[in-house]
Amino acid sequence: MVTTLDQVFREEWGRVLATLIGFLGDFDLAEEAAQEAFAIAADRWPRRQERSW
Repeated sequence: MVTTLDQVFREEWGRVLATLIGFLGDFDLAEEAAQEAFAIAADRWPRRQERSW
């Protein structure tokens, strides 16, 4: 099962990167910023509650 964050990453990566390239004017810097933003989101994203059986 794909987690919501994985889905958001796959669907939004291109848009996030393109926006940052336009804003920052530098591909490498934009890619680094996008990776860091997704890493922070992964740390803060609510975890799915697993049921104990």
